[in-house]
Amino acid sequence: MHASLYANNRDNRYALLDYNKIASRDGYFLVPGKASLLSQTFNRDLLVSIENEGGASQFIKLKLRARPRKEDEAWSDWMTATERADLSPVLESERIAVRYRVQPELWHSHAGRGANGHLAL
Repeated sequence: MHASLYANNRDNRYALLDYNKIASRDGYFLVPGKASLLSQTFNRDLLVSIENEGGASQFIKLKLRARPRKEDEAWSDWMTATERADLSPVLESERIAVRYRVQPELWHSHAGRGANGHLAL
């Protein structure tokens, strides 16, 4: 499994998935991870692909503010993919689900960088 947080062609980073903490609950597999928030945009998608699964990556439109607030530090509701990267639909039985929360981080002063964070998946 691979995941990427996509905002645009210049802001597209792989999420770090913690394969050692994969758990099974109620017939589902839970894969924790995190992805860095590097820009301020409200247009963010999570692209997820599973190796050996046919078809394009599934994408999930995240409901995240361009500048996350304190309330974004709480877990979101579960969201499921309905489309693939090639815009074909995802069968309901194949849909990947995600929930997330923002975890702020303070970065040292680099040119133009201030407080940033990451998305816990």
